[in-house]
Amino acid sequence: MLELTHDVNMMLPLLVAVTIAHGFTVLFLRRSILTEKVARRGFHLSREYAVDPLEILFAKEVMRPNIVALPPTATSALLVESLRVDPEKGPQRLFPIVDGSQHVVGVVTRVDLQKLVDDGVSAAGEKFPTIIRATPTFAYPDEPLRVVVHRMAHTGLTRFPVVARSAGRELLGLIALDDLLRARSVNLDAERKRERVLRMRFPLPFSFLGRKSTVVTDAEGEEDDDGT
Repeated sequence: MLELTHDVNMMLPLLVAVTIAHGFTVLFLRRSILTEKVARRGFHLSREYAVDPLEILFAKEVMRPNIVALPPTATSALLVESLRVDPEKGPQRLFPIVDGSQHVVGVVTRVDLQKLVDDGVSAAGEKFPTIIRATPTFAYPDEPLRVVVHRMAHTGLTRFPVVARSAGRELLGLIALDDLLRARSVNLDAERKRERVLRMRFPLPFSFLGRKSTVVTDAEGEEDDDGT
């Protein structure tokens, strides 16, 4: 404003107005005016100038969509087959129980299922409903990973079935603590790639500001450009 008007007399009132405005934003806004508009547009900001990856990544981005789900009336052969370990994915630690409409009605842990099979394969199918946990804890696809982490800390569980928010709770996938750690690792790798310094290499030696560059070769016994 001073450059536009060339009025030096406006310097004092301008400084007073800017100071009052800044003090108002500090006292009455949770964030600075620089990030308030971004937050109001729906982006999750946990810090002033640094965003936690768990706030900007959602459960649907890291969940495992291809998992083994069991019906409530699973046979002994199906239970034994579900315990087989996929060499690429590893063992599945939690098995959602779904009905004919793919709605989650419970979960079974791998430990309970393995114990049931070890006690007797022939009777495993009949006893299977007794180990089903009918009140599981869910995660939803549109939840930030920070919400999922807080739920894990509150419940002491490290795996949740991911279901739709509809009343039927249709199964969408499975999310585990390992998936959250992998999401954090991917975000750190992306940050390192963005911050990587690109070095310029010149094929010939040149002088810059009076300093002569050195050409280093991989072969032993060859000289560089200064004769050493």
